[in-house]
Amino acid sequence: MSHRILGLARRVTTLSFAEWRDLLQAQWSLLVAHAIVRSRPTGSLAIPLGRIPELTDAARLAEAEAVARAVSHVARFGPVRARCLVRAVALSRMLRARGIAGSVVRIGVRRTASEFDAHAWVELGGVALGEAEAHVRSFAALTTVELAPERAERV
Repeated sequence: MSHRILGLARRVTTLSFAEWRDLLQAQWSLLVAHAIVRSRPTGSLAIPLGRIPELTDAARLAEAEAVARAVSHVARFGPVRARCLVRAVALSRMLRARGIAGSVVRIGVRRTASEFDAHAWVELGGVALGEAEAHVRSFAALTTVELAPERAERV
């Protein structure tokens, strides 16, 4: 058995109740987000924001970062390998469900020598959650959006 697998097994046995809860909620949220992304008609997933909301409660940033870590871990090691848009939708929905206001989904692009890449990520108070800052800054942000309300949420 490799050292990586042994290290992961040791880490899993030391998780707190809150960490387990976050991981299980992240797994469910990724599955739901995957279904949302696949089922929504083109152009109905997000709505543009006129201005980026400010972080209303800086104390919630640590909680938001913990949720983002859970989503990243589950997307990387869980049964469903989620791409960036699904991860962003899942994280955004989880933050909203926890009452953490002010998060936005950013969408950016970059061109390398041989490829054109796009990426989606979530920011809260200007901080990219669950992402390496250098990675997201390598993309030119095209737009900032929030998730469009789901049918059940529409008034």
